[in-house]
Amino acid sequence: MKRSQSSDHLQQTNTTESTATVLTPVTTRQAINPYLSQKLKLLSFVAMICVIFIHAYNYTNTFLQPTTMIDEGLHAGAMVQFLISNSLTRFATPLFFAISGFLFFVAFRKFTFKGYLRKVGNRARTLLLPYIIWVALWTGIAAVVVLAAGMDYFPILAEKLGGLYRGEWWQVITGPVPFQAWYILDLFKLVLVSPLIYLAVKYLRWGAPLLAAIPWAMDYSIPYFVNCDGLLFFTLGAYFAVRNISFPGREHPITRNWLFRLVPCAWGILCIAYTVLSALGIKLNLHWAVLMVLYKLCVLSGFCSVFVLYDALSDKIKNSAFVDKIASCTFFIYITHEPLQHMAFQTVLKYTQADWAHMLCYFALPVMLAALGVGLSVGIRKLSPKLHSFLTGGR
Repeated sequence: MKRSQSSDHLQQTNTTESTATVLTPVTTRQAINPYLSQKLKLLSFVAMICVIFIHAYNYTNTFLQPTTMIDEGLHAGAMVQFLISNSLTRFATPLFFAISGFLFFVAFRKFTFKGYLRKVGNRARTLLLPYIIWVALWTGIAAVVVLAAGMDYFPILAEKLGGLYRGEWWQVITGPVPFQAWYILDLFKLVLVSPLIYLAVKYLRWGAPLLAAIPWAMDYSIPYFVNCDGLLFFTLGAYFAVRNISFPGREHPITRNWLFRLVPCAWGILCIAYTVLSALGIKLNLHWAVLMVLYKLCVLSGFCSVFVLYDALSDKIKNSAFVDKIASCTFFIYITHEPLQHMAFQTVLKYTQADWAHMLCYFALPVMLAALGVGLSVGIRKLSPKLHSFLTGGR
């Protein structure tokens, strides 16, 4: 994003959430079939890789927004990065929120105050505890690095740390050093208001996600609450769970397959059109609303496309033990890739602004950081499963 992913849903299907009176006797794992469980897990991993590329954009304006225009214009390198980072990968955050909403509500039969308190307590352990641990850890590391390298070497980190040095401790919440951690906090806020979401979905039905779509279409995030992506797509996931609607897929095929296959094609065309107009926007004095509409269409078509494209994958890939192993490391990839990536490409680009350096950082760093996250997760889990559980909130 430049606000982007970790997610409460990562391997949530492995947790047991049974209670005597509030939830049904079945667990979250039992509430969904194995095919869908694996699908959500692997799509989460794919979305996480997309998040790294969202944060990898390293040309002039690195804080990408729906109405961002490419300052370099029709520059091949900038356009390639923009196409990937602000077009093709932007379904990732909505997908995380939707899966989280679905898994949060899927085992419920009714929402009671006792069950709500139990859920909040569980999410405090699985969300707030990792948030506190990793924000504190990364803030300490960033402070040491910035002091050693100089305040001007990493200006974004220096700005964040400067607020803390001045005693503005609330910046830990509004703008943590590992900026991707905003997602964890937004997800916990949605958990706090989950009774309202549950009631809206239960009684308004489609009206609930339609209402949530209004601020999303306007790109309006409620101040001090949640990102507009979170409100809409968490509610959408809740809708599928509470209304007991089956996800499209191999076990529940789409009736009009020929039409649904057009969605991925439309997604690619929309992303290319959005990128070209973003490059020409300054020259053409393009109105921001045009880019906003195209961006939202890219997100929606990408969100739908990933479900279709997954079902077209070979079963050998979907059921591969290796793929399943690395997909279980999603949280570590999420929480370790920033601010490492920012520090790495800032260091390289201090010495050269050549296009090859921009592109090398863009494609090489995400691969290296994903491998680092997988290695750390596998290594810590093997050496000390309890420590791994502590650092990830049980994921």
